[in-house]
Amino acid sequence: MLKFKLPVLVGLVLLAGISLTTVVAAELPAFSPQKHMGVATCANAACHAVTQLEEPSNVLQNEYSTWLFHDRHSKAYSTLLSQESQDIATKLGIKDASKADICLDCHADNVPVDNRGPEFHITDGVGCEACHGGAETWLSRHTLEPYSAERNLADGMYPTAKLGARTELCVSCHVGNEKKLASHTIMGAGHPRLSFELDTFTIRQPEHYVVDQDYLERKNLDNPIRRLLVGSAVHAQSVAKNLAGALVNNPKGHPEVALYDCHSCHHSLSDLKWKQRPTTAGLKPGAIRLNDSSFILLAALSGALDIDLQGRMLLGIKALHSASTKSVEELQLAASNLQALSFDSQTLFESIDLNDADKRKMIEGLMRLGVQGEYRDYVAAEQAVMAMDALSYSLPSEPNLSDVINRAYRYTQNDETYKSDDFRKDLEDYLKLK
Repeated sequence: MLKFKLPVLVGLVLLAGISLTTVVAAELPAFSPQKHMGVATCANAACHAVTQLEEPSNVLQNEYSTWLFHDRHSKAYSTLLSQESQDIATKLGIKDASKADICLDCHADNVPVDNRGPEFHITDGVGCEACHGGAETWLSRHTLEPYSAERNLADGMYPTAKLGARTELCVSCHVGNEKKLASHTIMGAGHPRLSFELDTFTIRQPEHYVVDQDYLERKNLDNPIRRLLVGSAVHAQSVAKNLAGALVNNPKGHPEVALYDCHSCHHSLSDLKWKQRPTTAGLKPGAIRLNDSSFILLAALSGALDIDLQGRMLLGIKALHSASTKSVEELQLAASNLQALSFDSQTLFESIDLNDADKRKMIEGLMRLGVQGEYRDYVAAEQAVMAMDALSYSLPSEPNLSDVINRAYRYTQNDETYKSDDFRKDLEDYLKLK
């Protein structure tokens, strides 16, 4: 049984070797002081709702139209008006999902009323300023010539061009943190399970910018592989931070259950196929496993570049599971260690440009962990498939690889019908052909 005491997060961070200056990042738009002026202030036909460019521009200028017609973020608020959302709200004792902060925090740009400009409407959903920051101090200045990213950031624009900051923003809703979280209570009421991978979700969004030479000169290096790698590292840092913080000190006497792997509990009682994974060795049958999928993915990706880092990551995951059966202090310390290792991975990824051989090595590394049994849990398989797809997409066409990834998507299409042994065997057969 875990013994719960107030965590000393700063001490754990320092023990893990993470400097406090490293942990501090740009304030997320929802919590920054700048007033949010409203989507309408971006939607002018001469700004970001242009239908046909008449003069050269360093941005597409159709960003508003892309958001409105193709981006699901624009429909996030309207989702709260559905019968399904109302049913969830009723189970939670909430009268109206479209007016509850617990829902609006991720389904809208839910800044304080005093921070809302005259053209701000909560019904716009997750609009421009939910990602780019309150425009009060930069709206009239962000197009000044010569363009200056530094000036815009100083004026309060959120640094979405920096992949680490972008991922931190995305995971604040798609993973959650101590300020806003799709908790086990919310999911128990019917909210869908959350998953995230930066590159896959960026493409599905879809993108409203083009990474061309002009973009690279004005901003930061951005491509699908860097989104996968840096995004995976920051995703893992976010999960580790949740495990090292107050979410494991639930006043009900147990950690926030959303931190665990859903499928540890949610399966048929007639399903008696329990087996150990290498990184869960030592856990007894029936033990509730933490959701370690982000760490498993990061270990696989890191191994292609630094086998020692991968080894430390896998040992860290094993230590995390072991600590989860002992005390909250040990759990937090193990999580802080994984947070530090995730920072190491991010530093590694940001220092190197992968060639095709590196990418193939990463794909094969992802597959090898699967053959070893690390994708016995559905959520790890889901992460691995998205990563393999992103890596393979940047390689010259390889029919055998495309076939195995297409089959992998079919294996992970439905979490309730996922068969890990079949998936593992398919990966093993592919590697035998190499």
